[in-house]
Amino acid sequence: MLFLENLKTIAIQVLILYLIAGVGFVTDKTGVFKRHDAKKLIDLIFNVVLPIAIIHTFVTMEYSKQHIKGLFIAFACAVGTHVFGAVISRFTFRKQDLMKRGVYSYAIIFSNAAFLALPLAKSVIGDEGIFYCSAYVAVFNIFAFTLGIYEISGHKAKINLKKLILNPGSMSVIIGLPLYLLQLNLPEFILRPIELVGNCNSPLAMIVFGTFLANSNIKNLFAKKEIYFVSFLRLIVIPMCMLGIFYLFGVRGPLLTALTISSSAPTATNTAMYAAKYDNDASLGSELAAQSSILSIITMPVIVALATVAV
Repeated sequence: MLFLENLKTIAIQVLILYLIAGVGFVTDKTGVFKRHDAKKLIDLIFNVVLPIAIIHTFVTMEYSKQHIKGLFIAFACAVGTHVFGAVISRFTFRKQDLMKRGVYSYAIIFSNAAFLALPLAKSVIGDEGIFYCSAYVAVFNIFAFTLGIYEISGHKAKINLKKLILNPGSMSVIIGLPLYLLQLNLPEFILRPIELVGNCNSPLAMIVFGTFLANSNIKNLFAKKEIYFVSFLRLIVIPMCMLGIFYLFGVRGPLLTALTISSSAPTATNTAMYAAKYDNDASLGSELAAQSSILSIITMPVIVALATVAV
């Protein structure tokens, strides 16, 4: 059966990524590479390695009208996914104070698109997966720097309009898209370093991810019903609804798989970092990201496999 074959393939790819995360988990517990070290590395990954990985994909992707059309569809679907998540979050946790509700809302709306979805898309689909997921990452950054910080700060943070464009995710697409359209043949001494640095994205991102799991309070992860509810929305309700909507609008093939991977990823790891930055509950942010990450080992392969057999 095709579904079971795809489920097995995707489950293996998810397992591989989490085994790499296990390296970060072990090195944190043994003191070789701690979470405070990982926080420094995040800036390198997010500001340098990830954008270079995206640019490399644009430079090397074969030009076709189908890819161009798919990229714009990916942008539209990514916007729709974040808007859908925002609408759902509006109807949840109304009895909580604005600060705590902001952490829950951020966890519901924003997936771990850069640190987990991109590596998984590359493993399952190849460079075409990164090509389409880059659109999702760009949209993620736009919403995160506006709606995201507004929510997680308890409606106190001022929105920096410059960051709508001047952020690593958006800039990598702004740089990469013209290079793709022009189909420039870059010399090997430029292309090869870009490729090597870009290839570091998946392992480094997962190792950092592992250090965050290592610092999670396992007892709290499975003790709060609110965290289960957020995981249910983030891992099942949103991706299943969006898969259905994408399908109804005629999205198929690798594009559907890439968008489903992005929308079904667990809560963004920067939930805790933003919570800390805006004087909110960073521990709650960590617990939300950690539980959904653990449960996503089960949910993501099933939902993504459904996308791969949709015809």
